[in-house]
Amino acid sequence: MRLRNRFMLWFGLAALVPIAVAAMVTRQVVARSYRDEYQRTRGAAERAARAEVERLEQDLAETATALARREDPIIGTLLQDLVKDGVALPPEARRRLREQAGPGMAGRGIDVLTVVGPDDQILAAPHNRGIVGDPAPALRALATSAKVVYREEKIMGSRAMQTVLVAETARIAKDGPYTVVVAVGRAIDARLVTAVRRAGQIDTRIVDATGRELAAPAEAGWSTRGGQRVRIALPGEGATVAAWIEVLVRDRDLARLQRQVTLVAAVLAVLALGLTMLLGAVVARRITAGLDDLVTGAQAAAKGELEHRVPVTSTDELGEVAGAMNLMLEDLRTAEERLVIAERIAAWQEIARRLAHEIKNPLTPIQMAMDNLRKTWRKQHPSFGEILEESTATVLEESDRLRRIVSEFSDFARMPKADPHPLDLSEAVGAALALYQGETPVERRLAADLPPVAADRGQLTQVVLNLVENARDAIAGKPDGAIVVTTKKGDAGDRVELIVDDNGPGVAAELRDKVFAPYFTTKHGQGGTGLGLAIVHRIVSDHGGRIVIAEAPTGGARFAIELPLERGQPLLASLVKRP
Repeated sequence: MRLRNRFMLWFGLAALVPIAVAAMVTRQVVARSYRDEYQRTRGAAERAARAEVERLEQDLAETATALARREDPIIGTLLQDLVKDGVALPPEARRRLREQAGPGMAGRGIDVLTVVGPDDQILAAPHNRGIVGDPAPALRALATSAKVVYREEKIMGSRAMQTVLVAETARIAKDGPYTVVVAVGRAIDARLVTAVRRAGQIDTRIVDATGRELAAPAEAGWSTRGGQRVRIALPGEGATVAAWIEVLVRDRDLARLQRQVTLVAAVLAVLALGLTMLLGAVVARRITAGLDDLVTGAQAAAKGELEHRVPVTSTDELGEVAGAMNLMLEDLRTAEERLVIAERIAAWQEIARRLAHEIKNPLTPIQMAMDNLRKTWRKQHPSFGEILEESTATVLEESDRLRRIVSEFSDFARMPKADPHPLDLSEAVGAALALYQGETPVERRLAADLPPVAADRGQLTQVVLNLVENARDAIAGKPDGAIVVTTKKGDAGDRVELIVDDNGPGVAAELRDKVFAPYFTTKHGQGGTGLGLAIVHRIVSDHGGRIVIAEAPTGGARFAIELPLERGQPLLASLVKRP
């Protein structure tokens, strides 16, 4: 491990240990505080639920007391009718009572209103008109006790009759010898416990004695949620329990709070770690600055940047090593310059040797033709004219060959610098292949949706022509010879590919590293100079691309070119798929 890393590690440990201890202590303190708060919340929720029940019962008692008065328009009129007509009320009085009972019930915000006559028969019940005329002695007993009981009652809803749990109480109204029982009730639903609920922590529901849910909780999953539950009984008739209000106080917030504490501790730990590591890096950098300069110098030497010099900032041992490093870089640079000169001389010697060989081949037939022509002239040979015609043809043919060799050498030596512009590779390749229309069996597989590539159109055309010419020479003499030219987008998305396949003899594996060398050719005796593929390689390299030789699916040679979409963008690895 490097010295700087060790500094950073020890500084980081020095910060993490106290933060971890502080986080554990904080978790315990928070947990204890939360449990105390949880018990207070549970007690407050229970008191709030009981207060809602008491308020409901008090509202019902006040409503029943207000209705059971002679001053009330409904009950007061009924009592007057009883004093006037006795228990046997005329139909008109009964109809008027039923008509007034409905608006009276709605106006007081109650769901149940039952009026019982002196004979304990129901005179009006707008919530359930089907029970009018039925006996109801239990309501008189309820009015006598002045209690609130909870029981199931049929109520006409907005669409149909439904059975719901109601809180009901009754009072007695009296005028002379006649008494009337007025019973009022309110449906028990979620409205009773809405004020108790607190999203995410306190939820409530109402169930009957059998456990059937009468008012659903605000959130689903009641049976799977953790926490303590409080049950408040709703008394029914007699000594029974009609229903229960269940209050659930969940404790999941404790786990959430502990997670938050842990998260905050983790964030603080990361920040502290970052700060301490930064501090450690600063300290280590001051101590190891000279070593970093030496490492940079060594890396520069490895990359071939021999002009780099290590700054000498001290006179100690590190300064002496830095000076020695600079002397080494200077010696390496001098040696490299000598090596480059030697390689350049060797390269020109090789080119001169190859060029001399190429020029020597046509000079031999020229010399032989001229010697033959001179000998026949001296002897005044009778076929001198025929020999002259044949010799001059040979001289002209070999002279043209010399001119072609010199021209190709000149073109290779004076190849202009690429002038790239955005172009469509498929369109440029298609235009170049148009020259072979009807002459060479070239199959086009040109993609239509290629992104533009920065390239020199003229040089790219030269690449296509050289590769197709090379493929055409490879399939020469084959009746089923075929050339396939393909353009497509590279798999990495940062390049386009140009592939030329043929079904010729292919390129031997041991020759694939040599075919791009200048004046290397396998077409000896066929006019090949070995510059075509060298020119292709140079153009592709100038465009920042790569050319790969592989075996084609048809068994011949495959020349695959990769060109970057952006000028100067490096192609880190070849993605050409070899069959």
